[in-house]
Amino acid sequence: MLIGELAKASGCTKDTIRFYEKIGLIEVPAGARRENNYKDYSTDTLRTLRSIVNLKGLGFTLEEIREIIVRRQIDALDDHTVCNIIEQKILHLDVQIDKLLLYKHRLTLARMRMDGATTTDIIPLTEMRRCA
Repeated sequence: MLIGELAKASGCTKDTIRFYEKIGLIEVPAGARRENNYKDYSTDTLRTLRSIVNLKGLGFTLEEIREIIVRRQIDALDDHTVCNIIEQKILHLDVQIDKLLLYKHRLTLARMRMDGATTTDIIPLTEMRRCA
């Protein structure tokens, strides 16, 4: 299939497909060019693009996606490995959420100070005790 068909079927733009090809996320075999020099993409390429779109939708970065694709290509993507990758991503997201909550807290404090609240009226996160 030509790049326009591949774009429509995968939900990616032509530029995105070219970019993924340039950075090596998708590969087009040397013999995949037609006589008119157009590239003929395979259903495997479509499957890979759909996987990339799915993984991006789950929050994976292109480098994380590259690792998953490489592992799949070398048959090193068993259920245990997939679970580990998911767990690592969840832990990473938890850290990001904690950072965002801290930023939100700091901004809330700044806004409260601008509204005239005194510092003694505000309990910093570091001084809060965990509820039992």
